[in-house]
Order: sequence, then C-alpha cells, then structure tokens
Amino acid sequence: MPTPAPAEQAADETGVDRVIISAQKRPEKLQNAPISVTAFDSTKLDEMGIESVADVARQTPGLTVVSSGPGQNILIMRGISSTAGTAGTVGYYLDDTPISASSNASLLSIRGLIDPSLFDISQVEVLRGPQGTLYGSSSMGGTVKYLTKQPNLTTLELSADTTLSRTENGGWNTYANALINIPLSDNTAAFRLAVFGRYQDGFIDRYPINPDNYLAALPGPKTDNVNTENTTGFRAMLKFRLEDDLSITTSIFNQHTLVGAPFQIDEPPGNLNSLIQARLVSEPSTQDSTLANLTIKKGYDDFELLSTTSYYDRNVRINEDASKQIYYFFSPPQTYVYPETMIGDYINHEYTQEFRFTSDFKGPWQFIGGAFYHYVDAPLASSIPVTAGYNTAFGTDYDTFFVGARQATVSETALFGEGSYAITPTLTARVGLRGFRIDQTYAQQLAGEFVGPIPSSVTGSSSDKGVNPKFNLGWQVDQDLLLYVTASEGYRQGGPNNPAPEAVCGAQVAGLNLSSSELTKFAADSIWNYELGLKSAFLDNTVVVNGALYYIKWSKVQQQIDLNCGFNITANFGTATSKGAELEVSYRPVKQLNFRLTGDYTDAVLGNDVPGTSAKEGDELLYVPKYTASASAEYTAAMLNGMPAYARVDYSYTGSSISLYDPTSPFYESKGFAVLNFKFGAQKIAPDSHWGMSIFLDNALNKIGQTSLPEAISADLPTTRRIGIDRPRTLGINFRYQM
Repeated sequence: MPTPAPAEQAADETGVDRVIISAQKRPEKLQNAPISVTAFDSTKLDEMGIESVADVARQTPGLTVVSSGPGQNILIMRGISSTAGTAGTVGYYLDDTPISASSNASLLSIRGLIDPSLFDISQVEVLRGPQGTLYGSSSMGGTVKYLTKQPNLTTLELSADTTLSRTENGGWNTYANALINIPLSDNTAAFRLAVFGRYQDGFIDRYPINPDNYLAALPGPKTDNVNTENTTGFRAMLKFRLEDDLSITTSIFNQHTLVGAPFQIDEPPGNLNSLIQARLVSEPSTQDSTLANLTIKKGYDDFELLSTTSYYDRNVRINEDASKQIYYFFSPPQTYVYPETMIGDYINHEYTQEFRFTSDFKGPWQFIGGAFYHYVDAPLASSIPVTAGYNTAFGTDYDTFFVGARQATVSETALFGEGSYAITPTLTARVGLRGFRIDQTYAQQLAGEFVGPIPSSVTGSSSDKGVNPKFNLGWQVDQDLLLYVTASEGYRQGGPNNPAPEAVCGAQVAGLNLSSSELTKFAADSIWNYELGLKSAFLDNTVVVNGALYYIKWSKVQQQIDLNCGFNITANFGTATSKGAELEVSYRPVKQLNFRLTGDYTDAVLGNDVPGTSAKEGDELLYVPKYTASASAEYTAAMLNGMPAYARVDYSYTGSSISLYDPTSPFYESKGFAVLNFKFGAQKIAPDSHWGMSIFLDNALNKIGQTSLPEAISADLPTTRRIGIDRPRTLGINFRYQM
C-alpha cells in the first residue's frame, strides 16, 4: 500500500503548493479532503517562524491558544471553550499518541499542554470541528496533530542550526539543534537522532511586595528578567523495513523545560505598559516529558494493518508565591504581607494502544476502523507550608496553611469505524461511528487552615459510555472545486468533582443550587456540529480559496466555578451555541510571489443563566475572540551570487474576548492585539555551500497583548490577578548547515 510522507508537496510551476495530509489517518491531498483542515509543512514552519502552538494558532482560523508561558497552554477551537473538567476540548497529538496530559487539572494553563520542539517535525495539522470518530474524547472542538520526520532508509542526513536573538528590555536568546540520520543494513533499517536546546532570557522584572499594601510594589532593589526559559531534549528513532511490506519503528522523545518565573505580570501594580511582577519569593517551575512509542505496520494489496503502543510520562513542578493570598485570607491576625510559597507537583503516567485497519480497495468502498485503549494514572500533591518565623511574627500556632494530595485514574476503551462509498465518480458519502466507555476514579485528602479544623477526605468514581456518529457528503464538482456537508457529534468525559471544604466554602456552594450528586461528580458534555464547506482553486491553481460555515449546539457544558473561599468546583452549565465562518485564501500570481490571508468569525454564547455565578444567558464564552485574522506575503528571488533567497512579512490579529463572567471585574475583558513579523532568508548563501541563514524581527511593533488570565494554584483574588503576555520585539539571526 503506498504511503507517501504527510509533508510531501507537489507544486505547480506557478500555482499554490498541493499539500498531502494524514488528518483522516490516510494520506490524501488537502484540497480533496472533505474536512476543514490547515497544514504547515517543515519548510513553512521555518519560514513563518513558528516555534509553539500559540504561533500555529495565529496563522490558523478557528484556533485560539490561551498561553501562560512555555508548555502552559489551553486550546480552544471554534469557540468550544472550557477551563474545567478532567480533559480538554481539543485533541493534541504527537503522531498517533495523545499528549494532552488528561485527568490532572490539565486545563488550568499553568499545568497545561506541552510545547514540543518543532525541530525535525514534518508537518503540523489543525483539524477543525469534532473529530470524535477517529480521535475520540477531548476532540469535540477539533484536533492539533504534530507529525515527526521518519528515519530515511536510503540517505545519510546531517544538519545543524543555531540562532542568536535579543528581546526588547530583555537579554540574549540562543537556540541550537542538530540531526543525524544513518541508513543501516542495506537500506532495511535506519537510525535518526535529533537533539535540541533553547535558552530564552526573560523580559519581566520582579519587585518585592509592599508589606503594608499587597497591591503595590516596593521601588527598591529588583530582580531583572526573571522569566527565563531553558528547554533541552532529544528524539531518537529506529526503523526496520522487513520482508513482505512489514515495518517496525521504535522511538523515544524527551523534553525538559526549566522556567525561571512565570511569563506573567501582576496587575496591579503592573500592566501591559509596565511589565513587572510583585512577589516575595522566586517561582521556578520544571516540566519533564517523555514519550516512548512502538509502531508496527503490515501492508497488503488492499489494506494496511497498524499497531501503535505508547507510554507518556509528564511531570510538572511549580513554585508559586502565595504571600498575597495568605495575607488576604488571614488578616487579621496577620498584619503585613509575609513571604509564603505554594508548591505543586502534577504527574501523568499514560498508556495508549491503538490497532487500526486502513483499506486501499479498488472499488467504491473504503474503510478505516480499529480499537483504542487509553489509561491514565495521575497523582497530584500541593501544599502551602507555614514559613519559618510566621507564627512568631503574628502570634499564631498554625501547623500548615494547606496540604493536599489526589489520586485520579482514567480508563478509556473504544471501537471505531468510518466507511466511505463513492455513489458516483464525483459524489462520496461517509459514515463514522465510535463506541466508547470511560471509567474514572478519584481520591483526595485535604488539611490545613484553609480547610478548617477537620481534614477532608473524599473518594469518587464515574463512568460514561455512548456512541459517537459522523455523517459527511462530499461532491467533487471538478478537479478544482469540492463542496461538502458534515453533521458530527463530539463528546468529553465527565468525572468526579473537586470538592470544596464545607467549613470555608459551604455557604457559597449552597447558593449554586447544585444537587448532592452534582457536587460529587459532573456529567459528560457533548456537541453537535453542522458544517458546510468548500475547497476551490482558480486561474490555473494560482488562487486557492477554502472556507466553512458551521453551527454548533453544546449540551451540559462543563465549566469551572471559582469560589471566593479560594477553591473551585466543576459543574455542567446547561447549553451553549457557537456559530461562525472560516476563510483561507492563497494567491500566487507568479512563481516568486505568494500571498496568504485567513479570517475567522466566531459567535459563542451561553444558552442560560448559571445560578450562584455572574454568568448569564447570552454571555460570550471565555477566551473566544469574535474576530481573528492573519495575512502574509513572501517573495523569492535570486541573490547577486545566483542563490535563491526569500523575504516575507506576517501579520496576525487576535480580537478582544472576555476572561471572566463578571462584567464588574477589572479583569473582565482581554483587549485585541496584533503581531507583525519580518523575515529574510536563504537556503544556501553560496553555490555548492551547505550553509544557509535567515534574519528575523518578531513583534516588530512591540505590541504587548494579553494571552491569558491564568488560574493561580493557590487562589485568585478579586483585586489583583496574574496576566499572561506575549514576547516583546525580538531581533535575531539564524545559521544552518545541511549535508
């Protein structure tokens, strides 16, 4: 069975590149796939300066990333926004393995999704709309998929690159990557190793908190550029191609990230024009992620069998300054701000197994189906110990402010299948089904002054099962025009609730009008998506226009309720709707010049009031901008020595959105902002040279925009919040060697 690489490109002499994707778990041309998808191959990732999933979102209609810093991301697709539950609303994959670290409060962005290094990545694909048939739970809004470059069985490859840059009001940043690919044993085996490292200096300064005013900072000595990032890692792969079209690939990926302090400011005393933190203690955090995989493929004349087995381990350790929170809740007897630290350890051990059958029949029928199993073990521990000297300073006898531990497990089993039938040579119908069962367990122990005199200990469990359908009809009007309609369901598991202690939260919880069962567990939520799309090309493929209209009905919406006592619970809000339009246009008038334009409109609102909260019917869903857009232009020409070079400009706009349901809060709205990037590069700097280079200017207008209103792991106060921000203007140069 032929299986071309996902990133394979076929470009017309003057037309827009034709891209091969694997979004539907089989290779096919993007323009012939009846789904809404955006794909960036390795060349485009490099030319566009894409380094993170937040960068991907700026170039992709319908995708929003709520980013609080490196590896701290929440994904939102088509307005399906949620900061609660035990799973996300957007699937997140590295090849065939989910890497969303579910079940461990993963949606709080401070503990959120990893940013895997994009070095030696073949392609990034963004699938919009529910992907419940092929990708399962947590893909109700869509799926983001990273595809790695596979070992090359025939060619020795050596490459390396290094980048030096400097950020406005910050310091020097350095990147270094290297790759080797070695064919083995008469082209029947190959080994591929990629290593990468990135150091980014900070651009946020830390001041001490004014002990007599927790909303202010002392003007005295400060610590400069605290939000540093140091990421290192590797990806090693070994592939065997045996007789009878059998291949075995084993791989291991490891990434370690040390962040010196959060990529966040404190407002007040800081703001988007004054990038400062007010903290009494340092806040380093570490992220360690390891993914091991074994993939076996066996090809036959009419079909392919695949088995993929993965183990994913992610450990996140966070230190957070809790000085303001302790003063807020324990004054009196506390009379001034005193240094306190909250420590959090969040661990995920995940095992994934998928067996898949993919047809390559000669007739009108095609089919893909299989079995899926996913198991998560997610222990958690957090604490706010009493700092030495506190009891003496304030005449108290506290043992600890807070100590908690949680053990959660998730087990998901599913059978899935999707078949297509060519009714005519131009009209194809597709039907998909996924039957699933998800079981969860939960045990938590809490103690300390925050909880009250009696420690809290609870256990719980939940179970969800159902069938997810998908219906699609695609009409290939001619080779340059495809029309399609889709009706599909997406789902997300429910789970045992995170109980708030009765002693300190009972009165507010009582006002939520939740039943006793709703306080112990929350239900699964689901969506129905109705979509009309087209993919088209004009003027000898020099103009490509893709777009979609959609309407989504969301039932039993899982959302988080933040309580004034410092805790939070998850509840099903009722209903919501999201409707919108997406557009992507590419234009290449001549071979040397390429334009790209994207736009998105999303109207996502609640369908009812939420008792006990400020959320009302008609309120916009959190973190969903109504408008996003991007535009780029790239020109390729020969340098004086005849070597090809390119120059490009990229512009992206993210509209305003709401961050809280309380319109009286000063943190209610996040303003829109734009980012403008420039880049000049050459694949070869001289004839017969193995060296290339590029120069870039990111965020040229130095526009600081709010990228998140992250949840603190201790507690959030109504008078001051942490604000996630993007990186200021950065100028840099890159050199690369490729043999």
